[in-house]
Amino acid sequence: MALSVRNVVFLPFYYARDLKIFDKHGMNVELIQMRSDLQMAGLVSGEIDYTPAIGPATYSVANGAPIKGVAVLYKAPLFSLVSPPNIATAKDLEGKKVAVSRIGSDSHRFGSQMLELGGADPKKVTFIQTGSTTVSLTALQQGVVNGAVLSPPFTGIVAEKGYRILVRSRQLIDSPWLGLVANKNKLEKQPEQARNLLRSMRDVIALIRRDKPAVVSYIVKNFTVSVANATESYEDIAGVIIDSMTMRDEQMQKYLDGFHQRGELSKPVAVADMFDFSLLRGLK
Repeated sequence: MALSVRNVVFLPFYYARDLKIFDKHGMNVELIQMRSDLQMAGLVSGEIDYTPAIGPATYSVANGAPIKGVAVLYKAPLFSLVSPPNIATAKDLEGKKVAVSRIGSDSHRFGSQMLELGGADPKKVTFIQTGSTTVSLTALQQGVVNGAVLSPPFTGIVAEKGYRILVRSRQLIDSPWLGLVANKNKLEKQPEQARNLLRSMRDVIALIRRDKPAVVSYIVKNFTVSVANATESYEDIAGVIIDSMTMRDEQMQKYLDGFHQRGELSKPVAVADMFDFSLLRGLK
């Protein structure tokens, strides 16, 4: 399983590994860190088996890659547009620099949308590609940039230091963000493995919902943050996590159409091109 960065946003995967939920379903899951664009190449080549990166997968599907989303775990992204105290609004970032992990990444795409939501023109902002959210955090703290697109727990870290959270991506339209994506050939040849992964995710989502104190304690210990930060991170995740691991077709189609309308895809992508929930619906 390839994850783009080690942070609390990917809590379900770390929690399932460390609480041996994967083991319970007969799976030996290795979590590796890999840039989201490389994850798609890894899926196609067979070097990796699964990724939660629905956004990057959409580009790959539009370009004919043989991959499918089999579950949706989060119904909205968990980014925040953050700035020092002297920046009062998103509009104030026009003519200034904003750090994102990579040009073309989800942080860049949703960063642009958050700027628009805050009344700013993204074309008047210079996006600085840092390579990772951790480096974006450092760039913001050192004053190299005037704003940054961060995710939990980094958002809470700078908020505790007095930085402003200008816009949260949760304010955007519901969008399938994190999920499970795999190569179609793998799904056809090893459907039971995919089912066991889906069962693991179903179990860990239920556990996250059921035991907030244990999850907050886990976040504090494993991501080295304060209880207040861990609690906020938990609430962020609990607010977007989907118990059923799917969304309505019209919600997902609106999300996919948005890619095309913004000129990010060369052709429209239908829900059936991007997602296949047959394994999920057949779970017992």
